[in-house]
Amino acid sequence: MTAVANRSRTVDPTVPAPGAQAEVASFTESLRQTVDAEWARIKQGEFWRRVMGAPVTAALWRDLLLQVYHYSRHNSMNQAVAAFVPAPEGLLKFVYQHAGEELGHERMITHDLKSIGLLDEADLVAAPLPATEALIGYLYYVGLRYGAVARLGYSFWAEGAHAHIQEPLRKLCADLKLTSKNVTFFGAHAEADEVHILQVEDAIGRFAVSAQDRELVRRVCLTTLSLTEQLLEQVARKNP
Repeated sequence: MTAVANRSRTVDPTVPAPGAQAEVASFTESLRQTVDAEWARIKQGEFWRRVMGAPVTAALWRDLLLQVYHYSRHNSMNQAVAAFVPAPEGLLKFVYQHAGEELGHERMITHDLKSIGLLDEADLVAAPLPATEALIGYLYYVGLRYGAVARLGYSFWAEGAHAHIQEPLRKLCADLKLTSKNVTFFGAHAEADEVHILQVEDAIGRFAVSAQDRELVRRVCLTTLSLTEQLLEQVARKNP
């Protein structure tokens, strides 16, 4: 009976203790505030001014989608390689699930380009912009060097990005007379964001347990968001 009783009191090491839960909530709220501040700064940049201050051209939309195509087709793979670094089983399950969910998302981009007559197969094999290539390479580095906990930093802001980009998307759709059938990539991600961000925050709470873990999450979050900002600015400079 004593052995049974002891087993019943076994603590799941992946569930934060009550005191730690408050610390987790404080960290995620602090990170969210930092991300919001970064987006506020991005919205002062050339890309935002270009989209919000003048009619959006089909060329700018094409160039933006092509960069999204380039990094999206790697997201499943660079998520999966994070499993090369030893991690708790629960976090590995998260990695495998999300890698599978990301697989093939770039086909929505080619669909959206084709739907408005902007798909050129040659564009899909052309080199991405420097910032896009840097983002792709950095995410592979993070997965292989630091593993799945660190990569949660990218997921944290990316899964919540729709709240920040919906205003320019509405403007862009109005300028180019696009419907939901022409923006399936962003539409599908907007629908999934609310569920995914809760999953990401739960994973951060369960697995980013040390100060070092949380510093890695924060660093990857801010670095990938900065590279995305550079991507947007480079698209804008291509379309003065």
